[in-house]
Amino acid sequence: MTTRRRLIANTALVIAAPAVARAQGAFPTRPVRFVVPWPPGGATSNIARIVGDAMTPALGQPVVLDHRAGAGGAIGSENVAKSPPDGYSILIAGAGTFFRPVIERNVPWDPQKDFSFVGLIGQGPFALVVRNGLPGTLAEFVAHVKANAGKLNFASSGQGSTSHLTAEAFNTAAGIQATHVPYRGSAPAMTDLVAGRVDYYFDAFSTVQEHAAAGRIRILGVSTPTRAPQAPEVPTLGEAGLPGFAIAPWWGIVAPTGVPGAALEKLSGALGQALAQPAVAAALANQGCTAAFLPSAEFEPFVRAEDAKWTRVIEAAGLRVS
Repeated sequence: MTTRRRLIANTALVIAAPAVARAQGAFPTRPVRFVVPWPPGGATSNIARIVGDAMTPALGQPVVLDHRAGAGGAIGSENVAKSPPDGYSILIAGAGTFFRPVIERNVPWDPQKDFSFVGLIGQGPFALVVRNGLPGTLAEFVAHVKANAGKLNFASSGQGSTSHLTAEAFNTAAGIQATHVPYRGSAPAMTDLVAGRVDYYFDAFSTVQEHAAAGRIRILGVSTPTRAPQAPEVPTLGEAGLPGFAIAPWWGIVAPTGVPGAALEKLSGALGQALAQPAVAAALANQGCTAAFLPSAEFEPFVRAEDAKWTRVIEAAGLRVS
């Protein structure tokens, strides 16, 4: 090769190198898989859909929902925990993602080590709902359950789910006993509550609101310290007769541990941009979730504090495994 040709070739390589580096280092270059560990139709699935759609423009690639339901959310959580740490698999998580080893032996992932933290989506109230035919106020309902100790049952969206633990915390605070009936997600649990096959249930406010408005079930109160913006006429459980009772479920996004910092930052930034949009915040509010973004660095300590709180709930209910 002549000196002139070598010079031209080397110059071309120098010019092309930054573009190649940018292409190789770009994230994402293909769709991002957003795992939902519950069936379609519930609040968590709807929240993931809203957030995923809103993150897509900022990422420049589609965010595609992948429902991996079963085992109280464990199947989907394990799937993401064991996925390649490349940023292309993310999970919509909640408190149950992290407190599961406290209530169950041989959990096939370690929530303290196996996740990177993308960001907090928001928080919202659970509502205590009862089937028609049961008392319509909290005080009367609690008295009825006590008078029929062990005869009533309560649904949850799965063994060890936040729905389950919220009900257990309520039972402990109210001094009542009932039989737990776990379901594979909120939709089948709500179906059986409406049909009268189970007696009471805690679920996201958005899931229960339509049924309550139609007179198919009754709402006795919400779990949060303040009333739900969607229904300010519904009292908190603290106001209705359980002073100090306050539980606020949360939703966030995690990824496998070891995701490169640039990819994690891109995902967290896309989530923040999505939640800053008024239309997205309004859509989430309709699902019972108040948008409250926390970036990666702030989300992790939030999760650790929540995990400690839920561990105390589990211990008080006598559900901790030895």
